[in-house]
Amino acid sequence: MKRSEEVMEILEAYDLTGSLRGAAALCGCDHKTVGLWVRARDAGGGQPRPAGRARPVTGAFVEKVEELVDRSHGKIRADKAHERLVAMGLA
Repeated sequence: MKRSEEVMEILEAYDLTGSLRGAAALCGCDHKTVGLWVRARDAGGGQPRPAGRARPVTGAFVEKVEELVDRSHGKIRADKAHERLVAMGLA
């Protein structure tokens, strides 16, 4: 999370430039960060909620997934691993 001083700097830069990318260049942050804070301000202020990300469900076949990853030296795509699990009747 950004400190309140950093947020104020981001919002001031946005108000000055009127551009997400311009404000990001002035503040040294990503334009998506500027957009996050601008939307939060426009929605009524306050801190934006951190996006929650669900943990992947691997359950009973975590060992098989690890085996596939090890055998492919980390190159296997998730869709291909899923195809293999389905073919084996695990998913």
